[in-house]
Amino acid sequence: MFTTIRRWAEAHPYIFAHGFTGLATLLFIPGRELLDKGHWSLLYLLVISIVASIAGTKPSFVAAVTSFLTWNVFFLPPYNTFRVDDPKDWIFLGVFLIVGILIGLTSGRLREREALALSQEREMALLNRLTGRLLAIEGALEMAETFCSEIEVVFSPSFIRFHLIERGEKRTLLFGEKSELSMDPLEEDFLEWVVGNKRGVASPAPDAARTWSAGGSDNPVPHSAVFSAVSRGDVFLPILSSSGIEGILHVGERRNRNRYSWNEVQLLFAAARMAGTFLERSRLDESARQAETLKEGDKLKSAIFSSVSHELKTPLSSLTATISDLLERDAAPDPAHMRDELLSVKKDLDRLAHSIGSLLELSRLAAEAWKPDLQWAEPGEVLGWVLFRLEKADRERVEVDMPENPPLILVDFQQWGRMLMHLLENALSYSPPGSPVAVGVRSVDDGLATWIADEGPGIPDEEKSRVFEKFFRGAFSNLLPGGTGLGLPIAMEIARVHEGDIRIEDNTPSGTRIVVLLPPTHVMETEE
Repeated sequence: MFTTIRRWAEAHPYIFAHGFTGLATLLFIPGRELLDKGHWSLLYLLVISIVASIAGTKPSFVAAVTSFLTWNVFFLPPYNTFRVDDPKDWIFLGVFLIVGILIGLTSGRLREREALALSQEREMALLNRLTGRLLAIEGALEMAETFCSEIEVVFSPSFIRFHLIERGEKRTLLFGEKSELSMDPLEEDFLEWVVGNKRGVASPAPDAARTWSAGGSDNPVPHSAVFSAVSRGDVFLPILSSSGIEGILHVGERRNRNRYSWNEVQLLFAAARMAGTFLERSRLDESARQAETLKEGDKLKSAIFSSVSHELKTPLSSLTATISDLLERDAAPDPAHMRDELLSVKKDLDRLAHSIGSLLELSRLAAEAWKPDLQWAEPGEVLGWVLFRLEKADRERVEVDMPENPPLILVDFQQWGRMLMHLLENALSYSPPGSPVAVGVRSVDDGLATWIADEGPGIPDEEKSRVFEKFFRGAFSNLLPGGTGLGLPIAMEIARVHEGDIRIEDNTPSGTRIVVLLPPTHVMETEE
């Protein structure tokens, strides 16, 4: 209850000064004969001190004058008149008025210093909270939400709107507290004025008018300076950075209708500058990330050229030599020899197409330009699609271990098949000629495991963590007559977009076992 009375007194200080003095007088009058007339002056000095401590210096002057008059009328003979019988009472009255004013001035100043200290403490706490929270935030929307919520707690405005200005022109409402309240007709005009002039608009509280008029060019201007005869309690502040204006902070008037003081507007302006610095930093960070991306792209291009130049150049050189040989012959070539040459050309073209296709496929997957078209499929059907595309000699080397009733898998049929194709071709290439390569499917606790095991030289332990890097070729890469080092990276990217994983294990007694895990969310058991 006391807090409610205090807030009302702060909102209506002069009414409180008159009212409290009048209420005290009504309470004093019944005991007028119990105390000496000088004792009542002490009680009125107490009244003046209370008014000063609650309402401030100027209302205490009103209380001092009112107490001076009520003490004279009701407690100095003759009662109920301004006339004084004893001339000495004029001395008492004069001294009382001076002492009352001095007490009110002293108490009021103490109250104002206390209020200023509390305000500064609140302001520092707000800025400290904003500084700490903004350091841990990355997105502009999250920043605006944090920013508005902190202002709501401290100032209790009727609404807050955080407008973002993109490229110095386009203005959008990024976030708002109670921003669903409709905009008044002049709000758009004030926003346009702030954007054009890069200055704030706010009308100060009456006790801050002198300080306000002494402000520099960076300080907000009153509403009436923008549109004459307009008086409002809201605040428009530009969100500035070293690059210019980043946005506009529109803080509605307080719910208790009190005007913002000069110090409070300055606090909002400092907070707005913090928001502007954050937005500028975010933009610079994004530019730095883009520059880093471009730099990485340049490195990738260099790696592509250095890693696949041989793979692209060798088949082209072979094609040029074969075609030149056929064209330079005077006699008609033997049909059998011609067939052998054409088969060689086809082999080189297939090798070239495979290298280029691998590069394009990996770039699409890495850039997430491809999104899987997930459908339920049978693992055996996908594996059959893969085996059908192998050469007959390679197909005959594959041993399939498939359960009688395998679960369905939720995959992109084409991409999942390509992943198995890359893994199977890799196993066939590194296995000794004629040796079998085993392919199997099993349900496990982690979902569904598809494994491919070969009897090749295996992968050294120090290379197992690197085989999925782009263009990496291990110690036994000389066993593979071609290749770009992209097969396993492509397989890993396809497994990743299916929320799966690929593991490398040692096969017994020799070779490598690659296990592809599909999560339970992509596996559905079928009824037997």
